[in-house]
Amino acid sequence: MNDFLYRIDEKIIKSKANLIGHTDEFKQCSKLIDIIHDSGKEYLTFFNEIDIRSINIFYGETGTGKTTLAYSIAKYALTKYGIESYSLNIENIIKTELGATVNNFESAFQEIKKLSEEDKGIILFLDEFDRLLVNRGNDNELSELKRALIALMDFFQSISVKQQITILATTNYFGSLDSAMKRRFSFHYEIKSNKESREEYYEKLKKLIPNGLNYKLSDKIIDSSNISNMKKLVREDIVKLIKG
Repeated sequence: MNDFLYRIDEKIIKSKANLIGHTDEFKQCSKLIDIIHDSGKEYLTFFNEIDIRSINIFYGETGTGKTTLAYSIAKYALTKYGIESYSLNIENIIKTELGATVNNFESAFQEIKKLSEEDKGIILFLDEFDRLLVNRGNDNELSELKRALIALMDFFQSISVKQQITILATTNYFGSLDSAMKRRFSFHYEIKSNKESREEYYEKLKKLIPNGLNYKLSDKIIDSSNISNMKKLVREDIVKLIKG
């Protein structure tokens, strides 16, 4: 394997796949995994024509569960089909030398397709996807990264159902993404915080509080804007309790 991809350990996937809410999105993405891994060859041309490919982006505010959802889908693919997950090593890919970034992306894309062919499928994580991208209309952006964006779009466009490649991208800044890049994703999911998921997380937290810790969880934290803020409130309470 080249220096532009790294395999995500199975233990990490399983430890981070603690899905809270978002069951509809999980079911649809899991169904896509089934489609690309179970469908017969006679369906492939039709599926490619109408863009039924497992190329997904999850967007929304911080703390709404986008990354956890992605890991849960990866766990489903790993458990049912033995599909391994990989991520791009951005630090090694993006370079200042003219043409180097694009060449590195191309090398990574070839490795992804090779791994997929060898292992009969692959999951590619693109967490915080906006880190990779620029708006092609912004003259202040480096032309090198603009060319990398075009290479990335071409890669997405080249993926067929037959290759059994699943893309799981997340971003907090979906509105700022290049419109042409957005079209390369077959499915867009806006991940919002909802009361059901916050209540579910509240019950989980209650069970995790150690018996020896004299702390009662306030039900008011359910009114927080998202799970990340729930954690923040509890974290602050615990620090005060321990310091006191």
